[in-house]
Amino acid sequence: MVIRLVFVPSKSLDYKYFLEPWYDFIASHGGFSALKYSFADYTPSYLYWILISATLLSGLPKIFAIKLFAITVDFLCAFLTYKIVKLKYPEEKIPIFAFLAVILSPSVICNSAIWGQCDVIYTTGLIACIYFLSLQKQVLALISFGIALSFKFQAMFLAPLLLIMLLKKRIYWYYLLLIPLVYVVLILPAWFAGRPMSELLLIYFNQANKYKELTKNAPNIYQWIPSNFYNIVVPIGLALTISAIFLFAYIVYKSRLEITQDRLIHLATISVFFMPYILPKMHDRYFYPTDIFSLIFAFYFPQYRWVAIVVQISSFFGYLGTPIYIQLFSIPLGFTLWFVVRNCDMIYPKFKAEFF
Repeated sequence: MVIRLVFVPSKSLDYKYFLEPWYDFIASHGGFSALKYSFADYTPSYLYWILISATLLSGLPKIFAIKLFAITVDFLCAFLTYKIVKLKYPEEKIPIFAFLAVILSPSVICNSAIWGQCDVIYTTGLIACIYFLSLQKQVLALISFGIALSFKFQAMFLAPLLLIMLLKKRIYWYYLLLIPLVYVVLILPAWFAGRPMSELLLIYFNQANKYKELTKNAPNIYQWIPSNFYNIVVPIGLALTISAIFLFAYIVYKSRLEITQDRLIHLATISVFFMPYILPKMHDRYFYPTDIFSLIFAFYFPQYRWVAIVVQISSFFGYLGTPIYIQLFSIPLGFTLWFVVRNCDMIYPKFKAEFF
């Protein structure tokens, strides 16, 4: 907590150009009634916190009030990581180290305490989803995923795993209706405030069309392709990603192996890893779920601890924003992704049998 408090006064570009103006807008437009305006491109789920910061916490320093939510969720994310690792090591102290690994991760500290961003919030929803899937509590798992999706569309990075769980009959299809239901419930306060429902339902669509760059400091394959080819490469990248999702799900579906706890963690890590690596239009912090899942992966498979190290370093350089290093680190990150897929016994052996 002391480490975080040291960095709280840092004003990132995200804070100066987005978070602080949103706070000021809410404070100057009557609090709750400000939600009827489309002054921000984030979903209402996050703006509710800015509303709380600008009204109930107005006595606190503005920057601390804004960052407090994400900093608090850092500890919840670490706790859920502890709980997942404890499923593998119920009688040992290893889960405590998993908690510390998350709470002291450079990218976790940068994201919340320095940048004031909220990637930890939707990622925590994804971690909760995996935890409840581990306990075979489908309803709570999908509610957790719905909450994650209500904060950021990047929660969809876990969608390939959910498709697999659906095909493997670990999730009943009708429980998937909980996901849009949760989203709708969470946008209702903004609708009550007067914002049109059509705007609230199309927030993510509008976000997708905002930036015209193949990558914004994300260490993925698009670091090597100039953004001049945006109109050509984006459709190809989307087609590649969709094909990869269905191939991934098909191969695992055809496997006769049971999805054990170890395999669930392995498949979840692959899911949140390959999505930001092969999708265009990714930002520096979109590897945040990969950061956390790679740490869980490292505790479940100690012989592969280097995977988490490579992911953490590559992601951290994304936060530093040094183009040459981001481009270079996309290479070891790609190799690491290949290794993680290559060593999944539900994928690679079946892939060779089916296609070679």
